[in-house]
Amino acid sequence: MIIKCPECGHQVSDRAKTCPSCGIDIAGKITRCPDCGAYIFKDDHECPNCHCSINASASVHETEPEVTSQIYGLIPEIPEIPQPEEPKKKKGHKILWSSIVVGFVIALIIVFLGIYFYQKSQQENEMRAYENAMMSTEPAVLQNFLDMYIDASVAHRDSIKAHLEILKKVDRDWQNAFASQSKSTLQLFIDRNPDNIHVPEARLIIDSLDFAAAKLEDTMDAYQKYMDSHQQGAYYDEAAHAYDRIQEEAEAKRREAQQDSIMKAQKAAETAKTVKP
Repeated sequence: MIIKCPECGHQVSDRAKTCPSCGIDIAGKITRCPDCGAYIFKDDHECPNCHCSINASASVHETEPEVTSQIYGLIPEIPEIPQPEEPKKKKGHKILWSSIVVGFVIALIIVFLGIYFYQKSQQENEMRAYENAMMSTEPAVLQNFLDMYIDASVAHRDSIKAHLEILKKVDRDWQNAFASQSKSTLQLFIDRNPDNIHVPEARLIIDSLDFAAAKLEDTMDAYQKYMDSHQQGAYYDEAAHAYDRIQEEAEAKRREAQQDSIMKAQKAAETAKTVKP
C-alpha cells in the first residue's frame, strides 16, 4: 500500500524498509491515527496531525499492519515510484546562494579596502604637500595647494591661507621698496625679511646706490667708506682703483708742490746773493 511518509510526506510503500527520500524506517514502525486516519509512527504519543492521544486506541490498530500484510500477500507488489531528489536540488541551490553571498562579501571587502588605501594615500599626499607649502616662500606654491586640495582639513587650509596673506604682504613690501630705490627702504625690507628670496637683489641695489654716491663724491674717504661697507661688493675693485688714482694724484700734487717750494727757495737765495753789497 502506498502511503505518505510520516517524516517527509513523500509517497512510499508501507512494506518498504526505509523511505527512499528521507531514509526513515517504515516497515513495522507505522500505524494509523484512530481519529484522523493519518499515518504516524507507533512510538508517537500524540498524532502530529490532529493531536489526539494514541495510547488509548493503539491496541485496536496494532494488528492492522499484519492484516494489511496478509491482504497484500494476495496482491502483486506495486513497484515503488522513484521520487525526484528535491532535497539535493535544494542543497544545490543553497550552495549556489552561499557562494553568491560569499563572493559578494569578498567583493565588498575588496572595495572597502581599496577605498581605505586610496584615502590613506590621499591623506599622506596632502600632508606632504601641506608641509612643503608651509616651508615655501613662493605664493604660487601655497595657491597651488589650495587649488589642488579642496577637501583638505579646515585647519590646513586656514594655515595655508594665513601664510599666503603674509607672503602677499611681503611681496607688496618688496614691490614698494624696489620702486623707491631708497637705501633706507631697502634696508628696512632686508631687516624685516632676512630669509626672503628678494634679499640678495635688495643688497645688490644698495651696493649699487652706495657706489654711485661714492663715485659722485669721488674722494678717497668716500671710496674707503664704500669698501668698508661692501667688502664683497660688485664695485669693490673699481672703488679700489679709484681710491689709488686719487691717492696717486694727491701724491703727484704734493711732489709738485714740494718741487715748486724748492725752486722758489733757490730763486730767493740767488736773488739775495745778487743784491748783497
